[in-house]
Formats: sequence, structure tokens, C-alpha cells
Amino acid sequence: MVAEAAPGPDVRKLLEEIKRNISWEGFQADRVEKTIQEALATLDSVKLHFLENCVGCAACAPSCPYYYVSEKYGPVEKAELARNIYRKEATILGKLLGPLLNAKKPKSEKDLDTIVEAVYRCTNCGACYVSCPFGIDSGAIIKSILASIATKSGRAPTLIAVFDVIEREKLFLKIPSFMYIWNEVMKKAEQALGKPLPFDKKGAEYFLLVNMADAMFYPDAVIGAMRVLDRAGVDWTLPSKPFAFRPPIAAVIGLFKQAREMLKMLNADISKYEPKNVVLLDGGFVYPWLRFQMPKVLGRRPSYRVLHIVELFEKLIKEGKLKLNQTDDKVTWHDPCQLARRGGVTEEPNFVLSAASKGFRKLPHHGAESYCCGGGGGIGCMNMEMLEQMGKLLGVSSKDLVAGEKELEFIQKTAEHWTIAVKRKIDDIKKSGADIVVTACPVCMHSIAGGAQLYGLKTQVRHIAAYIGERLQ
Repeated sequence: MVAEAAPGPDVRKLLEEIKRNISWEGFQADRVEKTIQEALATLDSVKLHFLENCVGCAACAPSCPYYYVSEKYGPVEKAELARNIYRKEATILGKLLGPLLNAKKPKSEKDLDTIVEAVYRCTNCGACYVSCPFGIDSGAIIKSILASIATKSGRAPTLIAVFDVIEREKLFLKIPSFMYIWNEVMKKAEQALGKPLPFDKKGAEYFLLVNMADAMFYPDAVIGAMRVLDRAGVDWTLPSKPFAFRPPIAAVIGLFKQAREMLKMLNADISKYEPKNVVLLDGGFVYPWLRFQMPKVLGRRPSYRVLHIVELFEKLIKEGKLKLNQTDDKVTWHDPCQLARRGGVTEEPNFVLSAASKGFRKLPHHGAESYCCGGGGGIGCMNMEMLEQMGKLLGVSSKDLVAGEKELEFIQKTAEHWTIAVKRKIDDIKKSGADIVVTACPVCMHSIAGGAQLYGLKTQVRHIAAYIGERLQ
């Protein structure tokens, strides 16, 4: 993935701009107050239900991967920080009685630190929502209200802030190391197909939306998807240059206005090619944002349908266009939380992998009940390995991607907590007896591979497009 680079003026300017807005030290009361008002202004009837109707039963607690790090990271405890602010700011009793109702706003650096820690001990996996008897989505509150307050107060992880600006300003097109990776993947794909790639066709049935992160983190999946589309004989195309990094990155750190702007820009880029269907490789947050949030952002349905590649594989197999050489691999499927719990894509992967291998088996906990890998919500970016890799790509030191010792200590603590949170997932994989774990999210792939190595589990982790692309008749 890493191609060594020297920092260009765009990168230096980017880092200077970001570091002006990020501060992991101190407490600016006016700035925090402003972020609270902005966060509460986004409340709608659904979020009000999440804020007002939790009874604190903690039935959701065992569903959260970070509850196993500490009980203080249970969904109710983390979301309660948002409720404290809401009570103080938006309810009469909270304003009058304050501490008696636990109605309070952050007043110190320690208070803000507590909010930041809650944000990055939540993957927004949706498991708390599924397990709640009252339909309370604590993750949605944590990752909207609290993440917005943390980021706009200056406490965004520097690396994710870098990704966000790179995406929204399309700087990946100007950074040589990024475009080197993209061009190498396209060159290898062309060699694999044995013919020129069908770039930038108008009116195609399927538009394979390959983002920059796809090319960086699983190039074999990009090539595998192209091999399947080519062998199936369908009308398809892909962009000759990436439209986005991993859209919309801004949503990961609670910048929802910027996330909506990114979606509008992405829709404009896609719509120029008038495709009937847009096919995604990324089963992380990209899927629900493009499939379910895009119509809300545009105020209408887009002119195309959004599909994940595994949904298309199922369709092509059922139509007889995709034929596979069935193996005896002991293979299982890990449901990415955003694709399964928040996206509803649970049966299609089972169908596809059953067609690919007689040895397919479900994990003990699968579908909507699948265990989260613990790396979502930006947590997967908060480790030294990722900082070093991205530093090399950008041509800077990993230290340039951290806003001082306090953020570095937070990153190290987060990585330590992840090692506990991922264990439940690794134990579930062990119980399945699978030798190969197939999934469709770059964070899930990285987290499961790292967890398997950490806990001595010898297993391969593959993207569904790479795995199926190698089993074509």
C-alpha cells in the first residue's frame, strides 16, 4: 500500500491548516459553547426519542465491544454525556434543578476529555440499537452530538481530519504517491483482464465506484470485482480517476454539514455518466451514507440505484451469469456492522459464499447479531501502524500527524483498549473453525487480521470481491 513520497506544498499547506484548528490541550469555553448550540440545533424527532426515552436499563451493555474494556464504556454511560448537555440546555427542569437531574455542560478540560474518550470508544456499530427494548440508538447520539462537540472544540484525531480535507478538496489527485497507487492498481487490473478497462462510459448498467481507499487497502478486491463483471458479460464502467477518498470521511468525526456537501459533489460526479446502478466495494459507513442518506441530502432519489458488490454477486449467480468453481474452503463471513445492522445486507453474503465453497459456515454470531470488530468509528485509524503508513504516503513524519503528546497518549490508549474489544470477535471466529474470513470493509479486514495475529489465530482475511474473483469458471 505504501509508496514513499516527499511532502509537496499541498501537503504542507494541508497540515498547517489542520493544526490551526486542532487543539488537544486546554478548554476554550466560548468555542465549546458554540459547538453545543450547533449540535443541539441538528436535533430532530428521532434524535429526541433517543435522548428522552432511554430508561437506563443497560440491556444494551453486553452488545458493545468496549463494554468489555470497562463498564464505563457501556452505551448508556457514553450517551448519558449527551443527555446531560441536552437536559441542561433544552429542558426547563434541567435549567432549574441542574445537578439534581444530572443536567450539566462541559466546564473544564477534563469534561471535554471525557466526551472525546466516549466518542472514540464507540464504533457506531448499531448493536446497542438492535438490543434495546425501546429502540434507542445510543451510537447515533454519541457519534452525532458528542462527536460534533469534540471535533468542533478542536479534539479531532489529526489523521482523520487530514483524510477529510484530502477528500473534500480532492487533494488525492495532487499527491503523487496516491495517484501512483491508483495507476498501479489500474495497470494490474488491465493485465488481469487482458484488455483495456472500460473507463468513463456513459449510460452503463453498472458503475463500479472505486474510491481511493479501495485501491489503497484492498487492490486485489478492485481487480477481483472487475474480473467478475467482465466474465459475467454485463455492461459496466468505472472512473478513470477517483472521485473521493472514502466518502464521506467528514461523517466519522461528526462534521455532518461537510459530509452532506461531499455527497452532493460525489453525486454530481457520478451523474455525469448516467449509470443505472452504482456498485460499491466498501461495506463500511460508505454504504449506508450513499444508499440511505444520499436521497435525504439531495431531497430526491438519485438517478441511479446503489448496490454493494455482494448484492450484485448474488443477482448475477441467480441469473446464471456468474458461475463459480466450488471449493471445500473452511470459509466464513464477517458482517460489517454498517452493511448488515445498518444496511440490511445479511443473507446475500451467505448465498454467495455457499455457492463458492461447500465448507462455508456461519459465525456463531452473525447477521444483525454479529459481533463488532471494534475498529469502526475512526478507532481503526488510531494506532501507530496507520500513522506511519500514512506519513510515508504523505512524505512526512508520523509525528506530523499527531497534535502533541496528549493526542499521542490518547492514540496509544485507544489502541490498547482495541486489543480487548477485538477479542470477542476473534473468539467467535475460532469457534467457527474457519480458515478464511471473508468480509467487505477495510477497517474490519485490518481489525480482524490484527486481532487474529494478536491472539494466535491462523486465518486469512479476504475481501469478498477478491475471494470470488479467484473462483470464476
